[in-house]
Amino acid sequence: MSDKKILTVFGATGLQGGSILDVILARPALSSKYAIRAVTRDTTSEKSQALAAKGVELVRADLDDLASVTAAVQNSYGVFGVTDFWSHLSKDREIRQGKNIFEASKSAGIKHLVFSALPNVSKLSQGRHTQVEHFDGKAEVAEHIEANKGDMWASYYMPAMYIDFLKNLVHPVDGVPTLSLPFPDENIPWPLVAPRRDGGKYVVGLFEAGREADGAHVQGISTWTSPRKFVDQLGESLGREVRYQPVSGEAFGRNFPEAIRADLVDMMLWIGEDSYYGAGSPAKQAESERFLVEDADLLDVPGFIREAQPWKV
Repeated sequence: MSDKKILTVFGATGLQGGSILDVILARPALSSKYAIRAVTRDTTSEKSQALAAKGVELVRADLDDLASVTAAVQNSYGVFGVTDFWSHLSKDREIRQGKNIFEASKSAGIKHLVFSALPNVSKLSQGRHTQVEHFDGKAEVAEHIEANKGDMWASYYMPAMYIDFLKNLVHPVDGVPTLSLPFPDENIPWPLVAPRRDGGKYVVGLFEAGREADGAHVQGISTWTSPRKFVDQLGESLGREVRYQPVSGEAFGRNFPEAIRADLVDMMLWIGEDSYYGAGSPAKQAESERFLVEDADLLDVPGFIREAQPWKV
């Protein structure tokens, strides 16, 4: 173990962190190079103990406690940092937690930090969409890291909309399965990612690239689709008609709890305007995919539809 590079992974029992572990443990060339340290709030949980059984080092830390985060990353080569807005719904708290990961990594002399970030929608939209807090908070952390990283390498993995969310978006309308979104165009480019299956393939690729990945902002995508393409593919799989129906942001938001409604509606309105990452982002995908590990085998929409059966519509 002493000659391996330690990768400390926050969120190791979740989708993003767990994907990194999956990629490394499944590839002998990587597992012989990297030792994994999994950060968790509860080292005795069933998920944590399952990781320990695979030879993963467990360490406890609380993202609100800088001292515990600093202790967790000591002697690491690389750190993967991720924060969870949805667990507390506070942009300010998410920013503090992200900065704690950075400050701890910098003080510990970490060589390479990969942070799970997202675009700054308020800035990219020129103030038209200011309520996508789960994007903007992460973006502010990334901006802080990039401005203060010194000689540390820093890379930014930006996951697309989780592909599993599709199953929450198709509902019967007059007996017909219908995808209802506040997109003005049924052909709008729409990026999706299978976070556990494919996310780690980008993140580990960034660690492998090293200095070449310093400053890289990677669009973490399994596949690009569009509302029209998706309903056509779902309809073909189900053997029945599936419709796309554009709706207002207000109508779309009725499907979600009030606490998260404004954020999600504004996100979808933003995607409808500029495809999640901003204008021209589909043409930039090749720049991100060059960081993928070999034999990435990313999931496409037909593959997801097959794996996600049965669809209850």
